[in-house]
Amino acid sequence: MSVLLHNLSREREMENVHLAVEEEDIYSGYNDYNPTFDSEELENDVGFQQAVRTSHGRRPPMTAKFPGTAIGARPLATAFGARIPLASSMGRPMTGAVQDGAARPMTAVRAAGYTSSLTRGSAFDPLGQSKGPAPPLEGKNEDTPEEKIKILEKKVNDLIEESCMAQSIGALQLALEKAKEAGRKERALVRQREQSGNAEHINLDLTYSVLLNLANQYANNEMYPEALNSYQVIVKNKMFSNAGRLKVNMANIYVKQKSYPKAIKFYRMALDQISNAHKELRIKIMQDIGVVFVRMGQYSDAITSFEHIMSESPNIKTGFNLILCYYAIGDRERMKKAFQKLISVPLGIDDEDKYIPSNDDNDSNMVIEAIKNDKLHQMERNLKVLAEKYIMTAAKLIAPAIETSFATGFDWCVDIVKSSQYIELANDLEINKAITYLRQKDFNQVTV
Repeated sequence: MSVLLHNLSREREMENVHLAVEEEDIYSGYNDYNPTFDSEELENDVGFQQAVRTSHGRRPPMTAKFPGTAIGARPLATAFGARIPLASSMGRPMTGAVQDGAARPMTAVRAAGYTSSLTRGSAFDPLGQSKGPAPPLEGKNEDTPEEKIKILEKKVNDLIEESCMAQSIGALQLALEKAKEAGRKERALVRQREQSGNAEHINLDLTYSVLLNLANQYANNEMYPEALNSYQVIVKNKMFSNAGRLKVNMANIYVKQKSYPKAIKFYRMALDQISNAHKELRIKIMQDIGVVFVRMGQYSDAITSFEHIMSESPNIKTGFNLILCYYAIGDRERMKKAFQKLISVPLGIDDEDKYIPSNDDNDSNMVIEAIKNDKLHQMERNLKVLAEKYIMTAAKLIAPAIETSFATGFDWCVDIVKSSQYIELANDLEINKAITYLRQKDFNQVTV
């Protein structure tokens, strides 16, 4: 019985201890604030002033310590179901804090000054300078004078292009119609410029293009008087630079009209206006002058032009024409010299061996196969064929005239050809020599 009473008293003591723990508030005093606390006491409080003067007094610690808890132990408040708000590292509450009427986020992911009121797609504008979306581009007002002028200029350029394209496919009448329409549009354009007070901004290049294309189309359609008038308008206008070269076109028209004296005049006028820097162009004009002199029967003047060309820039055609002029005046010695110059004219053609494939280099063979029949090789072959034709014709022409007999003259030509780059033509000349004897029925001389 005494043991039972002892145990019962022991249980009651444990219950009293438990009740004492539950009744004790370990967090009491934290929220108490004494409004009668005098500020002077704070000033005299050494601990408080020391805390204020240190960084620890201006910001709370990173972690909160609760009485009655140990490191790693679960806080009692959490064990009893209560949630205690923690302080942030800057001393601001993590939740429930309100600044300037807006709730701060739970974390620092969202920057200061931004709230959930921002919608997706909003522009980044931290300084608040956004004026909203850009206004739409203003459409062109085609009623303004300047815009009308631009549109008209484009139409003129399009017409010139269409005229040239029509000429390239052989539609000469259509090309002329487009050229005339371009001329009308260009004149209307000039009038609009003058009416708007922008006469100094007239596009002279466009005017030049219109007039030149119109003159060319007149010439292509064999409307020579109209073509000459159009060329004349360009040539007389001092604002068009290098317009003097078009006198060559006018001279060509006079040649077609067989007005040879006028053709010579305009060729020489064009030659005077072309500087020595354009050597190739000057050579071509002088060659045309020599050809016109030949047609007029003035071989001495033609020889002067051809000799100058052969001394400056020799070519196959000029050399052949020079031989014809010497043959026309019956000058044997000069015929021989001209023939020697003709066969020594450089053609600028590479050796044909480069087109022969090799057996050991596949890459080179592929390149050779690609260039064997290209445009450049075709041009080289055509030039060589033309040169051989001129040489054969000149040899057959001068052979009876340069020596006392036909056979002697042919033998001289054959010897000259054998010592030149056209050595393969020597056999052809021998065959022609035999054919000539057959025509003369001199069968005893027919030997090759």
